Amino acid sequence: MDKKWQILDSVEIFKNRFFRLRSDRCLLPDGREMPDYYVMEFTHWVNIIPVTHDGQIVLIKQYRHGSGEVCIEVPGGAIDPGSKEDPKVAALRELKEETGYVPEDLRLVGKHRPNPANQNNYMYTYIGLGCQKLAEQELDPFEDIEVMTVSVAETLQMVFDGKITHSIILASLFQVLPFLGYKIV
Repeated sequence: MDKKWQILDSVEIFKNRFFRLRSDRCLLPDGREMPDYYVMEFTHWVNIIPVTHDGQIVLIKQYRHGSGEVCIEVPGGAIDPGSKEDPKVAALRELKEETGYVPEDLRLVGKHRPNPANQNNYMYTYIGLGCQKLAEQELDPFEDIEVMTVSVAETLQMVFDGKITHSIILASLFQVLPFLGYKIV
């Protein structure tokens, strides 16, 4: 199915180091014209599900201003904008900065698009096996992150109980389930 839209005109509305917002005027395959379609361009993101030697998942809690709530998440963040930083390097950096944990083994489990309707970026999901706390947190100036460790079963229960609600985190947790011994049919 080739239903790609043709961009007739594109106007930059806003741009900074991490984000660009543009409005596209598009021609649809059937001849209709979409006057204003807004696209957010982000750098790619990474999530890492850190698992300790004893099978605990390292989670973080942090306030998210968009929702006005403290969210339970996995460590992650943006690949350095304007760089050619490897997603694996970004995942290791984010894990260490946010938690102080370092994995013995790091594996890419997949990637997904956070919101392909309006965003152009990917979320790369990694699993870190054999994680150990080897350092203190090195948080960015405006980060306030609490670290917690819970079992895989407790993590999944938090999902089912509605305590983990961040959809990008949910997608990454789903991708990592086979690596945690769960069979997906």
